[in-house]
Amino acid sequence: MIYPVSFIDSQTILMRSIILSLLLISNGLLFAQSDFETYVADPGDGPREHSADITHMKVELRFDPPAGVVEGVVTHTFSPLRMEVDTLFFDAPGIKIEEALLDDKPCIFKTNSEGVTTYFSTSLTYGSVHTIRFKYTAKPKKGIYFIGWNSPEVTDPKNQTRHQIWTQGQGVDNRYWIPMYDNMNDKFTTETITTFDKEYTVLSNGELKKESTNRDGTKTWHYRMSKPHAGYLLMLAIDKYSVKKSKTSSGVPVAFWYYPESPEKLEPTSMHTEKMIEFLEKETGVKYPWESYSQVMVQDFMYGAMENTTATIFGDFFNVDERSFLDRNYIGVNCHELTHQWFGDLITARGRGDIWLQESYATYYAKMFQGSLYGEDKLKWIQRNEVNTALKASERDMYPIRHSNAGRERVYQKGSTVIQMLRYVLGNELFRKVIKHYLDKHAYSNVETNDLYQAVLDVTGMNLDWFFNQWLYRGGEPHYRVQYFQTLNGVQVNVEQTQEINDRIRAFKMPVVITVHFKNGIVKRKKVMLEKVFESIFIETQGNNDIDFVLFDENSEITKKLTFDKTPRECLAQLAGAAYMIDRYDALLALRDVDIELKRIALWDAYERENLPEFKAAIITQLANDPESQTRLLSLFDSAEPEVIKALINTNRKLNETLTPGYEKALAHTSYEVVESALNVLCETYPDKGPDYLQQVKDVLGHNHSIRIKYLEWMLKFEKETLNSKNELIKLSSNLFEFRTRVSAMQALKRLGIFNDEIIGNLLNAGLSSNKRLSGPAVEVLNYFTEQSANKQQVKNYISIHKYSEDEKKEFRELGY
Repeated sequence: MIYPVSFIDSQTILMRSIILSLLLISNGLLFAQSDFETYVADPGDGPREHSADITHMKVELRFDPPAGVVEGVVTHTFSPLRMEVDTLFFDAPGIKIEEALLDDKPCIFKTNSEGVTTYFSTSLTYGSVHTIRFKYTAKPKKGIYFIGWNSPEVTDPKNQTRHQIWTQGQGVDNRYWIPMYDNMNDKFTTETITTFDKEYTVLSNGELKKESTNRDGTKTWHYRMSKPHAGYLLMLAIDKYSVKKSKTSSGVPVAFWYYPESPEKLEPTSMHTEKMIEFLEKETGVKYPWESYSQVMVQDFMYGAMENTTATIFGDFFNVDERSFLDRNYIGVNCHELTHQWFGDLITARGRGDIWLQESYATYYAKMFQGSLYGEDKLKWIQRNEVNTALKASERDMYPIRHSNAGRERVYQKGSTVIQMLRYVLGNELFRKVIKHYLDKHAYSNVETNDLYQAVLDVTGMNLDWFFNQWLYRGGEPHYRVQYFQTLNGVQVNVEQTQEINDRIRAFKMPVVITVHFKNGIVKRKKVMLEKVFESIFIETQGNNDIDFVLFDENSEITKKLTFDKTPRECLAQLAGAAYMIDRYDALLALRDVDIELKRIALWDAYERENLPEFKAAIITQLANDPESQTRLLSLFDSAEPEVIKALINTNRKLNETLTPGYEKALAHTSYEVVESALNVLCETYPDKGPDYLQQVKDVLGHNHSIRIKYLEWMLKFEKETLNSKNELIKLSSNLFEFRTRVSAMQALKRLGIFNDEIIGNLLNAGLSSNKRLSGPAVEVLNYFTEQSANKQQVKNYISIHKYSEDEKKEFRELGY
């Protein structure tokens, strides 16, 4: 419904407000606060008990990569936390313990499926210091990963699989290759001594104390941490790396470990790391808290990256050249993981319910850095996407952020918006002082949400119970419904909170800026604290100036849903005249269903004014199918940002003669995604010209073989070089390549309906992967093909005649084969 703006008298306003209030009361929406506070129970939140404090862990390692075997010796230095301790349990699922020594003397031990329990002949006393040493072997399926050692012979080291060993400890996976207390609520120093082939290089946490060459063709690398950290942050990465070294202006040593075969990717991938460290030191007021900082790329990583202390691991799909950089780059993830060196590594959540203290801050500061790099508009754009993600999560359930079942969307994106709102409430300077105090007070320790609350109280003296309760300990978000009326002497704005109110979700309290723009250029702003289900705000004015448009929560500071109906005229005025990009963008969204004749000129004016590529792309989606705009749209292919061209191509897939030259020009664009999108549309629209278009991209590989796979798929559709194209596409689905290439090739084979024994082998191999981003799509493709009973029998026959282990056959049986 559109609410027209009109002049009414104050008595009418009063009567309307009284009637609305009575209606709300009658529906039970206005009520006295309960005498009880109700929160969502969290059975999974309790911290794990432990009867010993581990102070140091030393791990000595050797590997048999083709067999996936770890041979190790781990020594724990510890002190009992009970008056008497006669047993200790260490997490070690599936690990074979060969020997256990307490203070260098043999001790009794027993193993089960979860780990090893040691028994002491004499009880150990509180505060005494001891060591326990395990000699062990393991063939883990989690925690440590052996990449490429059983693949076919590599003929193209630049583009085919690597030979690597790397680890991923979070959440509790280091226990699969080291017997240890594997929980985030104990912190200790670590030491790794790794012996491996001398042709390789090894990275681990802390400072490289010694690197020595052995007579048997191996080297030994000795790393040690000087400050304590949680055990899940211990890491190892092994490959034939090159290393770029630098320092920040504050003297922090920085090392970037990269593939020497691709030097052209070094700068686009590693850029800004030093600047990020300097930014975070300034923002937090706390110097980088460790001895050095390294980053290392690995193949087939199951996440984006991992913030191991002093040594971040990241997926090599972020290893980009200048062209790939335009489509997806490492900057945001880079800063996210770097932020964890403070939030997660320096201070570590005590339990799962407080994990937002790590992930939300890492998400927040990565957003802030991108704002410092690209401008405030970029920051607000990212924030809006975070808000949308948070609202989507609330359609599923209403868990609060501070809950072990909160889910990724709340722990990352919503938490980031809550930190942004905390800064909005406190102001920039107080916010920075709170963060510095919080980090300094709890350095190298565990934290809970209450520690952040106490930091706010200590630094500012402000009681923010209401803020922490509604945004962290309770779920949901406010849904504001806003109307306004113009009177003879001002503007009345009525605000109703329409979200479901119950014992766990209350009316939200937040400061809100309401802004009235008048047609004569005058702007009136009023900041009010809203905290009731229904409130009226009156903004006094002089004279009968006509309202141009009204903004509720100017610059969109609050995580919320908003219903504020406006006329097309108001939206056009807001698109042209709002001071902040995000308010102009909201006007653009409101114009989506408005006839193009009413908005064409305004949209093109906005396109010329705006600077943010994502905003400009959103404008183009509303113009892409406008017949009157086609000639002007064609000109965009000469100079527009990749985001704009992608939006145009993906929106306007029914290609016309006017735009065809632009799409053809896009085949030579620097963005691989632009090339791929244009190629698809051209081949679909003009199949007779398809082979000619394919010749233009024949030698373009793309990122993770994206263009090459699309080329091969279209060649097979056009029945060109059929045998060679099919064989190459099948090969790209094999374990000779990293997982993104494999998944893309498998999906192309599915679309083409190509299925044979070689593909079955590749799909089964991928289905056994510990990387769910590979195994999941592989199983989906396999299930698609085996909907036909003959194909399913073919898979069963393949399994029966090939040498799979009993564990592998068990996995196949669980999949129905």
